[in-house]
Amino acid sequence: MNSRTYSYGLACLLALFCFRVGAQALQYFYPVEFLPPFEDWQSGALPYGVLAFSQALIIAGCLKVISDFREERIKPRRAADKILLGLGGLYFFIMLIRLIVGFTIAPDHPWWGARIPPSFHLVLAMFLILWGQFHFKYSLGKRKTASHD
Repeated sequence: MNSRTYSYGLACLLALFCFRVGAQALQYFYPVEFLPPFEDWQSGALPYGVLAFSQALIIAGCLKVISDFREERIKPRRAADKILLGLGGLYFFIMLIRLIVGFTIAPDHPWWGARIPPSFHLVLAMFLILWGQFHFKYSLGKRKTASHD
């Protein structure tokens, strides 16, 4: 099993998400000119305190998953691939539609404005898809064995 390789891909996706969280926090506490304004980082659904707590939970959960991959404690599960690939694919599709609608409604708006949240939701969706792809790829042998029993 090559679970350590998956940990690198998952870690890269988590690093992108952490960049988003850090940049938003920087703009909240100490606004800088080289980043888009704080409002562009907001999705509008949650107040910043709740959002920051939710993001911390997401980061902790992702770190746990990556740790399990790195330590090879993760076991491929047949049902996990369907759940993770299904949720990740649906999440990705919805955020892609949201991004396309944003470009359609305001084509003259700068790329960053109101497009940062869906872009980083795509990163989280890709995390789920990669995690699910591991389960799909490495549980195939179990499926073949189970179908011949």
